[in-house]
Amino acid sequence: MTTNFSFTDKNLLLTNGATALLQLAQRRGGQLHKLLNGTSIFEQDLMAPHSRCHHRDWLKLLSHCQQLQSPELPFLLADSLLNQRNIALCQSLIAAEDLAQSLKQLLYFRHQLLPALYPKLQYIDNKLMLIVKPAIALGNQQHFISIFAISFIVKLIRQQLADSSQLHVALQQAAPANTQLFHAHWQCQVSFNQQFDAILIPLAWWHQPFAERNPSQFAQFRRACYQLNQRLPAQRGLLECLQRHIDRTLPKQLGIEEAASHLGLSCSSLKRVLQQHNTHFAAITDEVRRDKAYLLLLQGNVSNRQLAEQLGYSDEHNFRRAFKRWTGMLPSSAKALTQTSF
Repeated sequence: MTTNFSFTDKNLLLTNGATALLQLAQRRGGQLHKLLNGTSIFEQDLMAPHSRCHHRDWLKLLSHCQQLQSPELPFLLADSLLNQRNIALCQSLIAAEDLAQSLKQLLYFRHQLLPALYPKLQYIDNKLMLIVKPAIALGNQQHFISIFAISFIVKLIRQQLADSSQLHVALQQAAPANTQLFHAHWQCQVSFNQQFDAILIPLAWWHQPFAERNPSQFAQFRRACYQLNQRLPAQRGLLECLQRHIDRTLPKQLGIEEAASHLGLSCSSLKRVLQQHNTHFAAITDEVRRDKAYLLLLQGNVSNRQLAEQLGYSDEHNFRRAFKRWTGMLPSSAKALTQTSF
C-alpha cells in the first residue's frame, strides 16, 4: 500500500514557508488578519516551532498574497528560505560538496520544503532537465509554487557556483508583461509557453565544488533532516504516486482498477479523491503519455511508429490523433517546436 497525501493533509511545517511568506507579504502591505482569513492558522501558531498547517491553508495564503500585486514574492521567498539559518535542509544544501550532492539531498527531503511538487529527471544532450510537477492539485497557485521552486534552485546554483548564465528555465505559463523580472532574478535564458516547468542544467556543473562546502556541517544538518522526518513522514502526493505508476507500466495500458489497487484504494475511492483534485483517471493517463511523448521528441530522431509503440497505441494513426487532442498540433510540429526551444 502506498502512503500518499492530499491537499487536506497536515503535512507542512509553518517554519518551512508559511511564516517567511507572511513576513514578506506584510512588508508588501498585507495585513496579517486578511492573509490568514479562511485558513485554520492563527497568530499563536506562527510562534510555535513545530506547528503544522493544511496544504489547503498554504494554497489559501498564496491566493491572498497574489492579490497584493507583488510579482517579486516567489523570488523573494526562495531567497529568504535558502538562507534561513534555522532550516536544516537549506543549510545542508549550502554545505554540500557539489550540485549533485546538494540536489540529491533536496530531492530526498523535499517534503520538508516543497511537498506539493515532485521532480522528474531527463538527460537532454549534454544537459540534465529537472522537471517540477504538481504532487497535489495546486489550482491557480501552481505558477507561483513552480516559480518559487525553480527560483530556489537557480539561486542555490548562483550562490555556490557564481554563475547561472548557462541555465535554461522553461515555464508552462504564458509570457507575462514583466518578463524582465525573471531575467533579473535568474540571469539565464527563460522560455514561456513550454510543455514543462523545468530547469536545464549543464552536466559539467554537477561536480563543480560548492563555494561553501563543509563536509562536517553537511553531515550534521543531514542528521537533523532525518530527525525531522520522525515528525514529518516522507509521504508522496497522490498525483505523484499515480503518475509514476502509470509511467512505469507503459506501454501497457493501465486500468483504473489496477491503479486503485496499487494505491491501496477502492476504485470508487480513487475516483472520488481525483475529483477532489479536479481531475480524473483518463486525464492523468493522457498527461503521462503526453509528457513521455515530449521527452522522447526532445531526445532525438524518433518516428511516430516508435512513439506509438512506447506509449501503448496500436498504430501511428491513433497516436497522432491522441497527440493532437493533447496539444493541438501534430507530432512533427511539436518536434520542430521543442528542438527550437531547447
